[in-house]
Amino acid sequence: MKVALVGYGKMGRMVEKLAVARGHQIIARISSDTSPEWNAVAQADVCIEFSRPEAVLKNLAKISQLSVNCVVGTTGWYEQLETAQALVEKQGTGILYSPNFSVGIHLFLEIVQHAAKRISFFPDYAVGGVEYHHQQKLDTPSGTAQKIAAAINQERPAAAPLVFSSVRCGSFPGTHTVFFDSPIDTLTFTHEARSREGFADGALLAGEWLLGKKGLFTLEDYLKEKVKCL
Repeated sequence: MKVALVGYGKMGRMVEKLAVARGHQIIARISSDTSPEWNAVAQADVCIEFSRPEAVLKNLAKISQLSVNCVVGTTGWYEQLETAQALVEKQGTGILYSPNFSVGIHLFLEIVQHAAKRISFFPDYAVGGVEYHHQQKLDTPSGTAQKIAAAINQERPAAAPLVFSSVRCGSFPGTHTVFFDSPIDTLTFTHEARSREGFADGALLAGEWLLGKKGLFTLEDYLKEKVKCL
């Protein structure tokens, strides 16, 4: 693929490293609104966007006008999803977004949601959660934590809702822990990312899948199709 990187921070550089190793070509590295490399985006097969929450809609508007599909890894902008939906409908393009591109975190989500469903029959268990990220991460709690909480709360409508506590410190790529606690024991589930490589790998897989597609998608759409093919 010809890939344009919109946002060229730590995640953008990791995506570039893996993309080149897979034989893809990076044709643009965009770090600002005025970057001259915007001119090359029209030649891309897909854009991969890891920027800042306040920049996402502006970036998507530019990318959609160029009729290029885009994978969005930035979080903290989801209140504007209706606008993104309108963009893909107007321009006939495809956008895939996810708060977390780690395949492992999506497996983790299925596991804790199943656990919450079973534990809902035992009201002595309360649920809690803690997420750890590096000190530069802007949104709190993380988009992944919000997604986990929503999935668990759906299974426990009569219980007090799960609200994550957040830690911003050092260089944590991302750790999410859910625990179910009772007076006699505690069940603990943790997903710990070892590096940003898993997120970059998932974003590239999503970009490969998004080729030629139109509409607004999430990583779950890709994973569901992949599982059906196995």
